[in-house]
Amino acid sequence: MHLTSGHFLVMATIFSFCISTSKSLSIRSTSLRAIKLRNTSTSSILKMSTSSSSQNKFNVSNRTLQTLDPCVILMKQIISQHEEKWKDDGIYSLAQGVVHWKPPKTVYEALANAAQENLDEGKATVGGDGAIIHTYCPDEGYPPLLAALKDKLEQQNGLQSPHVMVTSGANQAYVNCVITLMDEVDDDGNQEKESPQEMISKCVVFEPYYFNHVMAIQSVRGGNNCGGIASTEDSESHAEGLLVGPTHQGEPDLTWLKSRLEEYKKPSGSNAIRMVTVVNPGNPTGVSLSHSFLREIAQLTKDYGVWLIMDNTYEHFDIHQNNRDEENPNIPYPCIDQEHVIHIFSFSKGYAMAGFRTGYVTFSSKNGKEGKGTLAYEQMLKVQDTIAICTSRISQMAALGALEAGRDWVNDQVKTLEVGRNAILEAMASLEEIIGGTGAMYVMGKLPGSTDDKQFASSLVEHFGVAVIPGSFCGYPGWIRVCYSNLPPELCLQAAIRLKRGILELTK
Repeated sequence: MHLTSGHFLVMATIFSFCISTSKSLSIRSTSLRAIKLRNTSTSSILKMSTSSSSQNKFNVSNRTLQTLDPCVILMKQIISQHEEKWKDDGIYSLAQGVVHWKPPKTVYEALANAAQENLDEGKATVGGDGAIIHTYCPDEGYPPLLAALKDKLEQQNGLQSPHVMVTSGANQAYVNCVITLMDEVDDDGNQEKESPQEMISKCVVFEPYYFNHVMAIQSVRGGNNCGGIASTEDSESHAEGLLVGPTHQGEPDLTWLKSRLEEYKKPSGSNAIRMVTVVNPGNPTGVSLSHSFLREIAQLTKDYGVWLIMDNTYEHFDIHQNNRDEENPNIPYPCIDQEHVIHIFSFSKGYAMAGFRTGYVTFSSKNGKEGKGTLAYEQMLKVQDTIAICTSRISQMAALGALEAGRDWVNDQVKTLEVGRNAILEAMASLEEIIGGTGAMYVMGKLPGSTDDKQFASSLVEHFGVAVIPGSFCGYPGWIRVCYSNLPPELCLQAAIRLKRGILELTK
């Protein structure tokens, strides 16, 4: 496609929000001396200001005060504190879950075509797709993108004729679910027989959990008893909207889940647990669950009348194809197609479109207007209209362009992660326990003894020039989460060398 100067002018002015620059990192060998962790208090490390609202007449929400701090922002602050020290070598981030590649060219071609239509005489009012990029689109999404997504969901995920809603990233899709499905009180008419804990509607997550899921539940429905740094001494005395379950090597404990579903079952047949959340492949675990396991948890939640939220953000990163369904071998990433299962997807990872903020959520259309999925979808439109009205039309056009590149394009990019993944696994081999490396883009490692993971992460940046996420933010104190997709292979190898040195020196 020939790009005129008009293309570039409009793209520079309209699309600057999605273009970012990265600092070039110079690599040279350095002599790193052994640094022991300092015995200083970590109470102020990786923590945002949370002064009590009771001391100020201009109060803020207690729920917001009790919500987890955004750890990616805090890690970026730690990095910025030491940038001057590492100005020659650069600090390598293995913290935030992003990919090292750019979106496919079809994304920018779609944007350029849309821009040109606005420049062309007369088209701004004629009604071509590109000629209305400045307007709202339907709440549920840009119609051409919705049609393409429904086709993708059927062919690549095995979901038949689902309802689809485009959201501003997968995180907004999850917030939409929390607001749509959870109540302050689970009212079945028997409140006088129930304790506050039994009355409040609840959501289950499994630790180590994805911190933004917990933050969504805390800020919308409450729940400060979520393990790790979020635990409080008086948490048991508060009605909680959050239940945190254990995992074994990254696999949710279904025995624990069944016991909780039984515990919160009500005489009316309803359940105080409204929704169960599973991320597969896992963030932060880096574990890809089997399809048989997903069928089992789907059946368990169905038996107890509870919604199952499946976050499939990392569908393209099922490294060993653990989620393949032998009954449907031609479906690349099969999803459970049942009325009570809601699926979340994203363009941020595989298609490298994090800055475009485009995700989508799907609901079953089984049983038509009377179906559970249809009801939830129709009610979620209220939430969508309140929060975003609609996802940016221009981002949705870009997403449509991404789909033209196809799944094979993404698979080719994912293959470039093998070198970095192997290097990170080798760098963490000295730790007593490791989980992950089979899905998504993460590996988690357990630090020895009583090592403070927050202090460890801070020291790792300061003295070894590499950043990771402390496990405390995922409900796993004493662990770290390492992302191996942020850097191209040659730089990930260098980061792995630093990480290995840091682990060996800081855990002596």
